[in-house]
Amino acid sequence: MNYKDEILLSNNKKANALNNFFTNIGSNVEKKIPKSKYKFQDYLKNPNLHNIIHQPCDSTEVIEIIKDFQTSKACGPYSIPTNLLKSTVTILVPIITNLINKSLIKGEFPNLLKTANVCPIYKKNDVDKCENYRPISLLSNIGKFFEKVMYSRIWNFLNQSEILFEKQFGFRKNHSTNHALLSIVEEIRKKLDDKLFTCAVFVDLEKAFDTVNHEILIKKLEHYGIRGSYKNWLSSYLTNRKQFVTLGDSASSQERVTCGVPQGSVLGPLLFLIYINDMNTAVKNSIVHHFADDTNILCSDKKLKQVRKTMNKELSLLFEWLCANRLSLNVDKTEFIVFRPKNHLNDNFRLRINQKTIRESNKIKYLGVFLDKNLSWNHHITELCKKLSRAVGMLFKMKRLCSTATLKSIYYSLFHSHMSYGISVWGLANTSLTRKVTLLQKRAVRVVAKADFLAHTDPIFNDLNILKCSDQYLLSLPSLMWDYDHEQIPKPLNIWFNKKPSHSYPTRFVKKGKLTPCDYKTTKYGSHSFRYEGTQVLNELKDDPVYLNSKSRKDFITKFKKEIIRSYSA
Repeated sequence: MNYKDEILLSNNKKANALNNFFTNIGSNVEKKIPKSKYKFQDYLKNPNLHNIIHQPCDSTEVIEIIKDFQTSKACGPYSIPTNLLKSTVTILVPIITNLINKSLIKGEFPNLLKTANVCPIYKKNDVDKCENYRPISLLSNIGKFFEKVMYSRIWNFLNQSEILFEKQFGFRKNHSTNHALLSIVEEIRKKLDDKLFTCAVFVDLEKAFDTVNHEILIKKLEHYGIRGSYKNWLSSYLTNRKQFVTLGDSASSQERVTCGVPQGSVLGPLLFLIYINDMNTAVKNSIVHHFADDTNILCSDKKLKQVRKTMNKELSLLFEWLCANRLSLNVDKTEFIVFRPKNHLNDNFRLRINQKTIRESNKIKYLGVFLDKNLSWNHHITELCKKLSRAVGMLFKMKRLCSTATLKSIYYSLFHSHMSYGISVWGLANTSLTRKVTLLQKRAVRVVAKADFLAHTDPIFNDLNILKCSDQYLLSLPSLMWDYDHEQIPKPLNIWFNKKPSHSYPTRFVKKGKLTPCDYKTTKYGSHSFRYEGTQVLNELKDDPVYLNSKSRKDFITKFKKEIIRSYSA
Protein backbone atom coordinates (compact mmCIF):
# COMPACT_ATOMS: atom_id res chain seq x y z
CA MET A 1 0.00 0.00 0.00
CA ASN A 2 1.20 3.46 -0.93
CA TYR A 3 0.25 6.14 1.61
CA LYS A 4 1.80 9.60 1.93
CA ASP A 5 4.66 8.59 -0.40
CA GLU A 6 5.57 5.61 1.76
CA ILE A 7 5.37 1.98 0.68
CA LEU A 8 3.70 -0.09 3.40
CA LEU A 9 4.15 -3.87 3.50
CA SER A 10 3.00 -5.11 6.92
CA ASN A 11 -0.70 -5.48 7.75
CA ASN A 12 -0.25 -3.37 10.88
CA LYS A 13 1.11 -0.39 8.93
CA LYS A 14 -1.55 -0.78 6.25
CA ALA A 15 -4.29 -0.87 8.90
CA ASN A 16 -2.95 2.30 10.54
CA ALA A 17 -2.70 4.05 7.16
CA LEU A 18 -6.28 3.12 6.25
CA ASN A 19 -7.57 4.21 9.65
CA ASN A 20 -5.77 7.55 9.39
CA PHE A 21 -7.22 8.05 5.92
CA PHE A 22 -10.78 7.15 6.93
CA THR A 23 -10.83 9.28 10.09
CA ASN A 24 -9.55 12.34 8.23
CA ILE A 25 -11.81 12.13 5.15
CA GLY A 26 -14.38 14.55 6.55
CA SER A 27 -11.94 17.11 7.93
CA ASN A 28 -9.85 17.08 4.73
CA VAL A 29 -12.92 17.72 2.59
CA GLU A 30 -14.13 20.43 4.98
CA LYS A 31 -10.84 22.33 4.61
CA LYS A 32 -11.54 22.83 0.89
CA ILE A 33 -14.95 24.44 1.46
CA PRO A 34 -14.91 28.26 1.06
CA LYS A 35 -16.20 30.41 3.88
CA SER A 36 -19.70 31.74 3.40
CA LYS A 37 -21.00 35.26 3.97
CA TYR A 38 -24.06 33.59 5.52
CA LYS A 39 -24.46 31.53 8.68
CA PHE A 40 -26.32 28.23 8.79
CA GLN A 41 -28.82 29.86 11.20
CA ASP A 42 -29.91 32.24 8.40
CA TYR A 43 -31.69 29.33 6.69
CA LEU A 44 -33.47 28.03 9.79
CA LYS A 45 -36.93 29.57 9.93
CA ASN A 46 -39.76 29.13 12.43
CA PRO A 47 -38.21 27.14 15.30
CA ASN A 48 -40.35 24.39 16.76
CA LEU A 49 -41.89 25.72 19.97
CA HIS A 50 -42.65 22.21 21.23
CA ASN A 51 -40.04 20.13 23.03
CA ILE A 52 -39.56 16.40 22.64
CA ILE A 53 -41.04 14.66 25.69
CA HIS A 54 -39.08 12.01 27.56
CA GLN A 55 -40.57 8.54 27.29
CA PRO A 56 -39.10 5.80 29.51
CA CYS A 57 -38.10 2.53 27.89
CA ASP A 58 -39.76 -0.70 29.04
CA SER A 59 -38.89 -4.39 28.79
CA THR A 60 -41.38 -5.01 25.96
CA GLU A 61 -39.60 -2.48 23.75
CA VAL A 62 -36.19 -4.06 24.42
CA ILE A 63 -37.54 -7.57 23.72
CA GLU A 64 -38.87 -6.38 20.33
CA ILE A 65 -35.45 -4.92 19.51
CA ILE A 66 -33.75 -8.25 20.34
CA LYS A 67 -36.24 -10.10 18.11
CA ASP A 68 -35.25 -7.88 15.16
CA PHE A 69 -31.53 -8.63 15.58
CA GLN A 70 -30.20 -10.93 12.85
CA THR A 71 -27.81 -13.66 13.97
CA SER A 72 -26.08 -13.61 10.55
CA LYS A 73 -24.81 -10.03 11.04
CA ALA A 74 -21.38 -9.38 12.50
CA CYS A 75 -21.02 -7.54 15.80
CA GLY A 76 -18.56 -4.79 16.65
CA PRO A 77 -16.43 -4.24 19.79
CA TYR A 78 -17.94 -4.73 23.26
CA SER A 79 -20.80 -6.83 21.93
CA ILE A 80 -22.65 -9.84 23.27
CA PRO A 81 -23.09 -12.53 20.57
CA THR A 82 -26.60 -12.23 19.14
CA ASN A 83 -27.38 -15.92 19.76
CA LEU A 84 -26.48 -15.46 23.41
CA LEU A 85 -28.62 -12.30 23.63
CA LYS A 86 -31.64 -14.16 22.29
CA SER A 87 -31.15 -17.19 24.54
CA THR A 88 -30.66 -15.14 27.75
CA VAL A 89 -33.32 -12.54 27.00
CA THR A 90 -35.18 -12.94 30.31
CA ILE A 91 -31.98 -12.32 32.31
CA LEU A 92 -30.53 -9.45 30.28
CA VAL A 93 -33.63 -7.44 29.36
CA PRO A 94 -34.23 -5.85 32.82
CA ILE A 95 -30.54 -4.88 33.03
CA ILE A 96 -30.43 -3.36 29.53
CA THR A 97 -33.72 -1.54 30.08
CA ASN A 98 -32.43 0.00 33.31
CA LEU A 99 -29.17 1.10 31.64
CA ILE A 100 -31.02 2.72 28.73
CA ASN A 101 -33.38 4.67 31.03
CA LYS A 102 -30.49 5.95 33.13
CA SER A 103 -28.67 6.97 29.93
CA LEU A 104 -31.70 8.91 28.58
CA ILE A 105 -32.36 10.73 31.86
CA LYS A 106 -28.73 11.64 32.43
CA GLY A 107 -28.22 12.62 28.77
CA GLU A 108 -25.11 10.50 28.26
CA PHE A 109 -24.25 7.77 25.77
CA PRO A 110 -21.78 5.18 27.17
CA ASN A 111 -18.23 5.93 26.01
CA LEU A 112 -17.36 2.27 25.68
CA LEU A 113 -20.01 1.83 22.97
CA LYS A 114 -18.65 4.62 20.76
CA THR A 115 -15.82 2.55 19.28
CA ALA A 116 -16.12 1.14 15.75
CA ASN A 117 -14.20 -1.71 14.14
CA VAL A 118 -13.75 -0.72 10.48
CA CYS A 119 -13.36 -3.37 7.78
CA PRO A 120 -11.93 -1.97 4.51
CA ILE A 121 -13.66 -3.36 1.41
CA TYR A 122 -11.95 -2.95 -1.96
CA LYS A 123 -14.06 -1.05 -4.54
CA LYS A 124 -12.15 -0.58 -7.83
CA ASN A 125 -9.00 0.80 -9.50
CA ASP A 126 -5.57 0.67 -7.83
CA VAL A 127 -5.48 -1.73 -4.87
CA ASP A 128 -2.58 0.14 -3.27
CA LYS A 129 -4.52 3.39 -2.70
CA CYS A 130 -6.58 4.03 0.42
CA GLU A 131 -9.27 5.98 -1.44
CA ASN A 132 -10.22 2.82 -3.36
CA TYR A 133 -11.49 1.09 -0.20
CA ARG A 134 -14.91 1.46 1.38
CA PRO A 135 -15.01 1.54 5.22
CA ILE A 136 -17.60 -0.82 6.72
CA SER A 137 -18.07 -0.01 10.40
CA LEU A 138 -19.04 -2.64 12.94
CA LEU A 139 -20.54 -1.19 16.11
CA SER A 140 -21.52 -2.77 19.41
CA ASN A 141 -24.89 -4.48 19.27
CA ILE A 142 -25.47 -3.31 22.86
CA GLY A 143 -25.06 0.28 21.64
CA LYS A 144 -27.76 -0.37 19.03
CA PHE A 145 -30.29 -0.96 21.83
CA PHE A 146 -29.65 2.61 23.01
CA GLU A 147 -29.76 3.92 19.42
CA LYS A 148 -33.02 2.20 18.46
CA VAL A 149 -34.78 3.46 21.56
CA MET A 150 -33.67 7.04 20.82
CA TYR A 151 -34.47 6.62 17.11
CA SER A 152 -38.11 5.68 17.76
CA ARG A 153 -38.63 8.75 19.97
CA ILE A 154 -37.03 11.22 17.56
CA TRP A 155 -38.81 9.67 14.58
CA ASN A 156 -42.25 9.87 16.20
CA PHE A 157 -41.60 13.46 17.31
CA LEU A 158 -40.48 14.56 13.82
CA ASN A 159 -43.51 12.91 12.21
CA GLN A 160 -45.99 14.39 14.66
CA SER A 161 -44.49 17.85 14.17
CA GLU A 162 -44.26 17.34 10.37
CA ILE A 163 -40.69 18.63 10.40
CA LEU A 164 -39.01 16.55 7.67
CA PHE A 165 -39.08 18.01 4.15
CA GLU A 166 -41.86 16.21 2.28
CA LYS A 167 -39.76 15.61 -0.86
CA GLN A 168 -37.08 13.75 1.11
CA PHE A 169 -37.63 10.13 0.09
CA GLY A 170 -34.59 8.50 1.73
CA PHE A 171 -34.56 6.53 5.00
CA ARG A 172 -38.29 7.01 5.59
CA LYS A 173 -41.09 4.51 6.12
CA ASN A 174 -43.39 4.12 3.07
CA HIS A 175 -40.85 6.04 0.94
CA SER A 176 -38.63 4.47 -1.69
CA THR A 177 -36.47 5.17 -4.73
CA ASN A 178 -39.51 4.28 -6.82
CA HIS A 179 -41.52 7.08 -5.18
CA ALA A 180 -38.65 9.54 -5.67
CA LEU A 181 -38.36 8.65 -9.37
CA LEU A 182 -42.12 8.90 -9.87
CA SER A 183 -42.25 12.33 -8.24
CA ILE A 184 -39.39 13.73 -10.35
CA VAL A 185 -40.47 12.17 -13.66
CA GLU A 186 -44.10 13.19 -13.13
CA GLU A 187 -43.01 16.78 -12.52
CA ILE A 188 -40.99 16.76 -15.75
CA ARG A 189 -43.84 15.17 -17.71
CA LYS A 190 -46.25 17.83 -16.48
CA LYS A 191 -43.89 20.62 -17.55
CA LEU A 192 -43.34 19.06 -20.97
CA ASP A 193 -47.09 18.53 -21.37
CA ASP A 194 -47.47 22.28 -20.69
CA LYS A 195 -44.78 22.89 -23.35
CA LEU A 196 -42.26 24.31 -20.89
CA PHE A 197 -38.49 23.91 -20.91
CA THR A 198 -37.24 22.12 -17.82
CA CYS A 199 -33.69 21.94 -16.49
CA ALA A 200 -32.82 19.24 -13.98
CA VAL A 201 -29.56 19.50 -12.05
CA PHE A 202 -28.36 16.36 -10.29
CA VAL A 203 -26.19 17.55 -7.40
CA ASP A 204 -23.36 15.37 -6.16
CA LEU A 205 -22.20 16.03 -2.61
CA GLU A 206 -18.65 14.95 -1.75
CA LYS A 207 -18.52 12.59 1.25
CA ALA A 208 -21.71 14.16 2.61
CA PHE A 209 -22.19 11.75 5.55
CA ASP A 210 -18.53 12.15 6.58
CA THR A 211 -18.51 15.96 6.62
CA VAL A 212 -21.51 16.64 8.87
CA ASN A 213 -20.46 19.29 11.40
CA HIS A 214 -21.41 18.14 14.91
CA GLU A 215 -21.84 21.64 16.32
CA ILE A 216 -24.19 22.67 13.50
CA LEU A 217 -26.13 19.40 13.80
CA ILE A 218 -26.72 19.85 17.55
CA LYS A 219 -27.99 23.41 17.01
CA LYS A 220 -30.33 22.20 14.27
CA LEU A 221 -31.68 19.49 16.57
CA GLU A 222 -32.39 22.17 19.15
CA HIS A 223 -34.10 24.32 16.50
CA TYR A 224 -36.43 21.45 15.61
CA GLY A 225 -37.43 20.85 19.24
CA ILE A 226 -34.98 18.16 20.39
CA ARG A 227 -33.83 19.81 23.59
CA GLY A 228 -32.97 19.00 27.20
CA SER A 229 -31.56 15.59 28.13
CA TYR A 230 -32.22 14.19 24.63
CA LYS A 231 -30.11 16.93 23.04
CA ASN A 232 -27.38 16.28 25.61
CA TRP A 233 -27.61 12.55 24.89
CA LEU A 234 -27.16 13.12 21.14
CA SER A 235 -24.27 15.50 21.78
CA SER A 236 -22.65 12.83 23.93
CA TYR A 237 -23.40 10.20 21.24
CA LEU A 238 -21.55 12.23 18.56
CA THR A 239 -18.49 13.31 20.55
CA ASN A 240 -15.37 11.32 21.45
CA ARG A 241 -16.11 8.57 18.96
CA LYS A 242 -13.19 6.35 18.03
CA GLN A 243 -12.43 3.75 15.42
CA PHE A 244 -9.77 1.24 14.44
CA VAL A 245 -9.18 -0.79 11.28
CA THR A 246 -8.77 -4.57 11.25
CA LEU A 247 -6.71 -6.07 8.42
CA GLY A 248 -6.09 -9.80 8.62
CA ASP A 249 -4.80 -10.56 12.10
CA SER A 250 -3.67 -6.96 12.69
CA ALA A 251 -5.56 -4.04 14.19
CA SER A 252 -4.61 -0.38 14.01
CA SER A 253 -4.42 1.97 16.94
CA GLN A 254 -7.63 3.86 17.77
CA GLU A 255 -8.17 7.33 16.28
CA ARG A 256 -10.82 9.91 17.12
CA VAL A 257 -13.55 10.82 14.61
CA THR A 258 -14.28 14.56 14.77
CA CYS A 259 -17.05 14.99 12.18
CA GLY A 260 -19.66 13.07 10.23
CA VAL A 261 -22.53 10.85 11.35
CA PRO A 262 -21.46 7.38 12.56
CA GLN A 263 -21.30 4.97 9.65
CA GLY A 264 -23.13 1.68 10.20
CA SER A 265 -25.23 3.18 12.99
CA VAL A 266 -28.99 3.23 13.50
CA LEU A 267 -29.18 6.98 14.15
CA GLY A 268 -26.71 8.13 11.46
CA PRO A 269 -29.13 8.25 8.48
CA LEU A 270 -31.84 10.06 10.49
CA LEU A 271 -29.37 12.64 11.81
CA PHE A 272 -28.22 13.29 8.24
CA LEU A 273 -31.82 13.90 7.10
CA ILE A 274 -32.18 16.46 9.88
CA TYR A 275 -28.89 18.09 8.88
CA ILE A 276 -29.93 18.73 5.24
CA ASN A 277 -33.62 19.28 6.03
CA ASP A 278 -33.44 23.03 5.35
CA MET A 279 -31.48 22.80 2.06
CA ASN A 280 -34.68 23.39 0.08
CA THR A 281 -35.13 26.80 1.72
CA ALA A 282 -31.96 28.06 0.01
CA VAL A 283 -33.50 28.08 -3.48
CA LYS A 284 -36.38 30.36 -4.46
CA ASN A 285 -37.74 29.31 -7.87
CA SER A 286 -37.00 25.59 -8.10
CA ILE A 287 -38.38 22.25 -6.97
CA VAL A 288 -36.01 20.17 -4.84
CA HIS A 289 -36.09 16.40 -4.45
CA HIS A 290 -33.87 14.36 -2.12
CA PHE A 291 -33.13 10.71 -1.72
CA ALA A 292 -30.76 10.92 1.28
CA ASP A 293 -27.83 12.92 -0.15
CA ASP A 294 -28.87 12.47 -3.82
CA THR A 295 -30.34 15.87 -4.62
CA ASN A 296 -32.20 17.00 -7.71
CA ILE A 297 -33.25 20.57 -8.59
CA LEU A 298 -35.90 21.29 -11.25
CA CYS A 299 -36.54 24.66 -12.88
CA SER A 300 -39.03 25.39 -15.71
CA ASP A 301 -40.10 28.25 -17.98
CA LYS A 302 -41.53 28.99 -21.42
CA LYS A 303 -38.22 30.53 -22.50
CA LEU A 304 -34.96 28.61 -22.45
CA LYS A 305 -32.89 31.73 -21.69
CA GLN A 306 -34.99 32.39 -18.61
CA VAL A 307 -34.49 28.80 -17.42
CA ARG A 308 -30.73 29.21 -17.71
CA LYS A 309 -30.77 32.56 -15.92
CA THR A 310 -32.95 31.29 -13.08
CA MET A 311 -31.03 28.05 -12.62
CA ASN A 312 -27.68 29.84 -12.43
CA LYS A 313 -29.10 32.02 -9.65
CA GLU A 314 -30.49 28.97 -7.85
CA LEU A 315 -27.15 27.18 -8.02
CA SER A 316 -25.44 30.23 -6.58
CA LEU A 317 -27.90 30.23 -3.67
CA LEU A 318 -27.46 26.49 -3.17
CA PHE A 319 -23.68 26.86 -3.09
CA GLU A 320 -23.97 29.48 -0.33
CA TRP A 321 -26.11 27.09 1.71
CA LEU A 322 -23.56 24.30 1.24
CA CYS A 323 -20.70 26.53 2.37
CA ALA A 324 -22.64 27.81 5.38
CA ASN A 325 -23.40 24.22 6.39
CA ARG A 326 -19.86 23.00 5.64
CA LEU A 327 -20.85 20.52 2.94
CA SER A 328 -18.80 20.10 -0.22
CA LEU A 329 -20.14 20.07 -3.78
CA ASN A 330 -18.43 17.75 -6.24
CA VAL A 331 -18.72 19.88 -9.40
CA ASP A 332 -17.05 17.25 -11.61
CA LYS A 333 -19.79 14.73 -10.83
CA THR A 334 -22.67 17.23 -10.82
CA GLU A 335 -24.59 17.08 -14.11
CA PHE A 336 -27.65 18.64 -15.68
CA ILE A 337 -30.06 17.74 -18.42
CA VAL A 338 -32.49 19.98 -20.33
CA PHE A 339 -35.88 18.55 -21.22
CA ARG A 340 -37.23 20.36 -24.27
CA PRO A 341 -40.79 20.35 -25.63
CA LYS A 342 -41.34 18.68 -28.98
CA ASN A 343 -39.82 20.27 -32.12
CA HIS A 344 -37.34 22.51 -30.28
CA LEU A 345 -33.70 22.66 -31.30
CA ASN A 346 -30.88 21.80 -28.90
CA ASP A 347 -29.72 25.36 -28.19
CA ASN A 348 -26.50 25.94 -26.27
CA PHE A 349 -27.03 25.84 -22.54
CA ARG A 350 -24.43 26.64 -19.91
CA LEU A 351 -24.56 26.48 -16.13
CA ARG A 352 -21.88 27.50 -13.66
CA ILE A 353 -21.42 27.13 -9.94
CA ASN A 354 -18.57 28.64 -7.95
CA GLN A 355 -17.09 29.80 -11.28
CA LYS A 356 -16.93 26.22 -12.57
CA THR A 357 -18.92 24.93 -15.53
CA ILE A 358 -21.32 22.04 -14.93
CA ARG A 359 -21.43 19.31 -17.54
CA GLU A 360 -24.60 18.94 -19.64
CA SER A 361 -25.67 15.40 -20.51
CA ASN A 362 -28.22 13.90 -22.86
CA LYS A 363 -28.80 11.08 -20.38
CA ILE A 364 -28.24 10.79 -16.63
CA LYS A 365 -28.39 7.80 -14.32
CA TYR A 366 -30.39 8.71 -11.22
CA LEU A 367 -31.30 6.20 -8.51
CA GLY A 368 -30.58 3.33 -10.89
CA VAL A 369 -32.70 4.60 -13.81
CA PHE A 370 -31.43 6.40 -16.92
CA LEU A 371 -33.32 9.59 -17.77
CA ASP A 372 -32.85 10.95 -21.29
CA LYS A 373 -33.70 14.42 -22.59
CA ASN A 374 -36.89 13.20 -24.33
CA LEU A 375 -38.05 10.77 -21.62
CA SER A 376 -38.06 8.09 -24.31
CA TRP A 377 -36.37 5.53 -21.99
CA ASN A 378 -34.32 4.36 -24.96
CA HIS A 379 -30.99 4.37 -23.13
CA HIS A 380 -32.44 2.88 -19.93
CA ILE A 381 -33.95 -0.08 -21.76
CA THR A 382 -30.77 -0.58 -23.79
CA GLU A 383 -28.71 -0.79 -20.61
CA LEU A 384 -31.38 -2.92 -18.93
CA CYS A 385 -31.33 -5.40 -21.82
CA LYS A 386 -27.56 -5.82 -21.42
CA LYS A 387 -28.06 -6.85 -17.78
CA LEU A 388 -31.00 -9.11 -18.64
CA SER A 389 -29.07 -10.75 -21.49
CA ARG A 390 -26.22 -11.60 -19.09
CA ALA A 391 -28.76 -13.02 -16.64
CA VAL A 392 -30.24 -15.26 -19.37
CA GLY A 393 -26.72 -16.49 -20.17
CA MET A 394 -26.12 -17.39 -16.52
CA LEU A 395 -29.46 -19.18 -16.31
CA PHE A 396 -28.63 -21.15 -19.44
CA LYS A 397 -25.27 -22.27 -17.99
CA MET A 398 -27.02 -23.47 -14.82
CA LYS A 399 -29.87 -25.18 -16.69
CA ARG A 400 -28.45 -28.71 -16.48
CA LEU A 401 -27.08 -28.27 -12.95
CA CYS A 402 -30.17 -26.98 -11.14
CA SER A 403 -33.78 -27.96 -10.62
CA THR A 404 -36.60 -25.79 -11.99
CA ALA A 405 -37.33 -24.50 -8.46
CA THR A 406 -33.68 -23.40 -8.05
CA LEU A 407 -33.63 -21.83 -11.53
CA LYS A 408 -36.80 -19.92 -10.68
CA SER A 409 -35.15 -18.57 -7.52
CA ILE A 410 -32.12 -17.50 -9.58
CA TYR A 411 -34.45 -15.92 -12.16
CA TYR A 412 -36.02 -13.69 -9.50
CA SER A 413 -32.60 -12.76 -8.15
CA LEU A 414 -30.76 -12.03 -11.42
CA PHE A 415 -33.50 -11.21 -13.94
CA HIS A 416 -36.74 -10.13 -12.31
CA SER A 417 -35.12 -7.77 -9.79
CA HIS A 418 -33.60 -5.70 -12.62
CA MET A 419 -36.60 -5.94 -14.95
CA SER A 420 -39.16 -4.81 -12.36
CA TYR A 421 -37.08 -1.99 -10.85
CA GLY A 422 -38.60 1.40 -11.71
CA ILE A 423 -41.08 -0.19 -14.11
CA SER A 424 -43.86 2.14 -12.94
CA VAL A 425 -41.74 4.97 -14.37
CA TRP A 426 -40.52 3.49 -17.69
CA GLY A 427 -43.21 0.82 -18.22
CA LEU A 428 -45.15 2.90 -20.79
CA ALA A 429 -42.16 3.36 -23.12
CA ASN A 430 -42.60 2.75 -26.84
CA THR A 431 -43.68 -0.84 -27.63
CA SER A 432 -40.66 -1.32 -29.90
CA LEU A 433 -38.44 -0.76 -26.84
CA THR A 434 -40.36 -2.80 -24.26
CA ARG A 435 -40.61 -5.67 -26.77
CA LYS A 436 -36.84 -6.19 -26.36
CA VAL A 437 -37.35 -6.80 -22.65
CA THR A 438 -40.30 -9.09 -23.34
CA LEU A 439 -38.28 -11.25 -25.76
CA LEU A 440 -35.47 -11.64 -23.22
CA GLN A 441 -37.99 -12.55 -20.52
CA LYS A 442 -39.48 -15.25 -22.76
CA ARG A 443 -36.01 -16.71 -23.30
CA ALA A 444 -35.43 -16.65 -19.54
CA VAL A 445 -38.63 -18.48 -18.58
CA ARG A 446 -38.03 -21.11 -21.27
CA VAL A 447 -34.66 -21.82 -19.66
CA VAL A 448 -36.20 -21.94 -16.16
CA ALA A 449 -38.88 -24.39 -17.32
CA LYS A 450 -36.28 -26.33 -19.38
CA ALA A 451 -38.60 -25.96 -22.38
CA ASP A 452 -37.84 -25.97 -26.08
CA PHE A 453 -36.26 -22.82 -27.57
CA LEU A 454 -39.44 -22.07 -29.58
CA ALA A 455 -42.01 -23.24 -27.01
CA HIS A 456 -45.14 -21.13 -26.53
CA THR A 457 -44.58 -19.13 -23.33
CA ASP A 458 -48.11 -18.44 -22.02
CA PRO A 459 -48.43 -21.93 -20.45
CA ILE A 460 -44.90 -21.54 -19.02
CA PHE A 461 -45.72 -18.21 -17.38
CA ASN A 462 -48.86 -19.85 -15.96
CA ASP A 463 -47.05 -22.94 -14.62
CA LEU A 464 -44.22 -20.93 -13.09
CA ASN A 465 -46.60 -18.30 -11.65
CA ILE A 466 -44.49 -15.51 -13.21
CA LEU A 467 -45.90 -12.26 -14.60
CA LYS A 468 -45.03 -11.02 -18.07
CA CYS A 469 -43.13 -7.73 -18.26
CA SER A 470 -46.17 -5.78 -19.50
CA ASP A 471 -48.30 -7.24 -16.73
CA GLN A 472 -45.64 -6.41 -14.15
CA TYR A 473 -46.24 -2.77 -15.09
CA LEU A 474 -50.00 -3.32 -14.83
CA LEU A 475 -49.47 -4.70 -11.31
CA SER A 476 -47.25 -1.80 -10.20
CA LEU A 477 -49.96 0.84 -10.77
CA PRO A 478 -52.76 -0.82 -8.73
CA SER A 479 -50.20 -1.37 -5.98
CA LEU A 480 -49.39 2.35 -5.92
CA MET A 481 -53.05 3.35 -6.15
CA TRP A 482 -53.93 1.07 -3.22
CA ASP A 483 -51.39 3.04 -1.19
CA TYR A 484 -52.90 6.31 -2.41
CA ASP A 485 -56.46 5.23 -1.62
CA HIS A 486 -55.42 4.09 1.87
CA GLU A 487 -53.31 7.21 2.58
CA GLN A 488 -50.02 5.30 2.64
CA ILE A 489 -48.35 7.04 -0.29
CA PRO A 490 -45.84 9.91 0.15
CA LYS A 491 -47.46 13.36 0.14
CA PRO A 492 -45.70 14.63 -3.02
CA LEU A 493 -47.51 11.95 -5.05
CA ASN A 494 -50.91 12.91 -3.60
CA ILE A 495 -50.98 16.21 -5.49
CA TRP A 496 -51.34 14.53 -8.87
CA PHE A 497 -54.87 13.27 -8.19
CA ASN A 498 -58.14 15.13 -7.88
CA LYS A 499 -60.62 13.71 -5.36
CA LYS A 500 -63.02 16.60 -5.72
CA PRO A 501 -65.83 15.93 -8.24
CA SER A 502 -66.54 18.44 -10.99
CA HIS A 503 -70.15 18.77 -9.69
CA SER A 504 -72.08 18.59 -6.41
CA TYR A 505 -74.51 15.80 -7.38
CA PRO A 506 -74.41 12.58 -5.29
CA THR A 507 -73.81 10.29 -8.29
CA ARG A 508 -72.50 6.70 -8.10
CA PHE A 509 -69.16 8.03 -9.38
CA VAL A 510 -68.91 10.32 -6.35
CA LYS A 511 -70.22 7.78 -3.84
CA LYS A 512 -67.63 5.21 -4.88
CA GLY A 513 -64.83 7.70 -4.27
CA LYS A 514 -63.60 7.78 -7.84
CA LEU A 515 -61.11 10.38 -9.04
CA THR A 516 -61.86 13.18 -11.48
CA PRO A 517 -59.89 12.52 -14.70
CA CYS A 518 -57.05 15.00 -15.24
CA ASP A 519 -56.65 17.18 -18.31
CA TYR A 520 -53.67 16.81 -20.61
CA LYS A 521 -52.39 18.49 -23.77
CA THR A 522 -50.10 15.91 -25.37
CA THR A 523 -50.41 12.16 -25.79
CA LYS A 524 -46.69 11.55 -25.33
CA TYR A 525 -46.44 13.18 -21.89
CA GLY A 526 -50.02 13.75 -20.70
CA SER A 527 -51.76 10.42 -21.27
CA HIS A 528 -48.57 8.50 -20.41
CA SER A 529 -48.30 10.14 -17.03
CA PHE A 530 -48.77 8.63 -13.58
CA ARG A 531 -51.54 11.11 -12.77
CA TYR A 532 -53.55 10.05 -15.83
CA GLU A 533 -52.86 6.30 -15.73
CA GLY A 534 -53.26 6.16 -11.94
CA THR A 535 -56.66 7.88 -12.08
CA GLN A 536 -57.89 5.43 -14.74
CA VAL A 537 -56.65 2.45 -12.75
CA LEU A 538 -58.20 3.49 -9.42
CA ASN A 539 -61.55 4.30 -11.02
CA GLU A 540 -61.62 0.79 -12.52
CA LEU A 541 -60.61 -0.76 -9.20
CA LYS A 542 -63.52 0.98 -7.45
CA ASP A 543 -65.83 -1.32 -9.48
CA ASP A 544 -63.70 -4.43 -8.91
CA PRO A 545 -64.94 -6.83 -6.18
CA VAL A 546 -61.40 -8.16 -5.71
CA TYR A 547 -60.17 -4.68 -4.74
CA LEU A 548 -63.21 -3.84 -2.61
CA ASN A 549 -63.12 -7.13 -0.67
CA SER A 550 -59.37 -7.25 -0.05
CA LYS A 551 -58.36 -6.89 3.59
CA SER A 552 -54.84 -5.60 2.98
CA ARG A 553 -52.48 -4.47 0.25
CA LYS A 554 -50.73 -7.83 0.26
CA ASP A 555 -54.07 -9.65 0.01
CA PHE A 556 -55.14 -7.47 -2.93
CA ILE A 557 -51.85 -7.82 -4.83
CA THR A 558 -51.92 -11.63 -4.40
CA LYS A 559 -55.48 -11.86 -5.76
CA PHE A 560 -54.78 -9.37 -8.58
CA LYS A 561 -51.70 -11.32 -9.67
CA LYS A 562 -53.67 -14.59 -9.67
CA GLU A 563 -56.29 -13.06 -11.95
CA ILE A 564 -53.65 -11.93 -14.44
CA ILE A 565 -51.86 -15.30 -14.47
CA ARG A 566 -55.17 -17.14 -14.84
CA SER A 567 -55.67 -15.31 -18.14
CA TYR A 568 -52.53 -16.97 -19.55
CA SER A 569 -54.26 -20.36 -19.55
CA ALA A 570 -57.46 -19.06 -21.14
